[in-house]
Amino acid sequence: MLPERRRTPDERSALDRRASGGGRIQTDTLPYTLYLILAELSLGGLLAMQFVDVRGFASRGFVKATMIMLPVLLGLTFWVAFTLEGDVAEGYRIDAGPRDVIVVLLGVLTGGSLVHNVLIYRDREAWGRILGGLLSVLAVVVLLLTAIMLRLPVWEMGLVFLSLLAGSLVIGFAAVGLSLGHWYLVTPRLPSRPLNEVTAIMLGFLLAQVLLLALAVALPVDEEPRGGRDIPLADDATFWLRIVVGLAMPLVFGWMAWSSSRIRSMMAATGLLYLVTALVLAGEIAARALLFDSGRPI
Repeated sequence: MLPERRRTPDERSALDRRASGGGRIQTDTLPYTLYLILAELSLGGLLAMQFVDVRGFASRGFVKATMIMLPVLLGLTFWVAFTLEGDVAEGYRIDAGPRDVIVVLLGVLTGGSLVHNVLIYRDREAWGRILGGLLSVLAVVVLLLTAIMLRLPVWEMGLVFLSLLAGSLVIGFAAVGLSLGHWYLVTPRLPSRPLNEVTAIMLGFLLAQVLLLALAVALPVDEEPRGGRDIPLADDATFWLRIVVGLAMPLVFGWMAWSSSRIRSMMAATGLLYLVTALVLAGEIAARALLFDSGRPI
């Protein structure tokens, strides 16, 4: 018998991709996928809560009780970002240049969020809102640097940034809306306007995600991730999970939650927002898996 030919690293990588199937989260991309989901949840939550605080329609008790969760989420994001390494994730080239700056800024955000909570709990509203505004700017900068880090295979860096920003705001406003819905059990006389606004904004950014997905599919990929896709995007179950579970269903349930909040059916709105939050999280996981697999910020 002839000895079996030794495969090159590129051939082994392609075989591994075929064995695992296109569109699934690969082992090498798991740290980056986890970082992106935590970043969207923590930074989006920060941006959404800053909006609620500045608007001033929600009770101070709600702001205090919800803001206290942000340092924990930001700390987790900081820790995961600190563990990221390498300049290739399952064939997807990473620009490692901005990574250290991202880690530093996430550390600043975590510490700043702790100070922010102290100001809020001491009822220093003016100073709290100023610091919250500065933290919000830093949150957007972190998303921009993350887009720069992931830009190499994608057609345009701006598309990555808009995808991350829209995803962060959808998750952030969905989670804040869910928390706010529960607060009506504590403060039943709270006006319905805060929940109306939060759900309406969430729906607006969901629609923006639909447009961004259409652009990502229509535009070419600047650099195909090494190994290429094994199946067309339209035949990928993860792609349709992203569309149906991550966009279509949240739009339907989100509209139902908004309609329920308008007639002060807060228990119904809160139950629907449970579904919306779970669905958008699942959709973002699918979207980030497709990003590393196809080079498209879907």
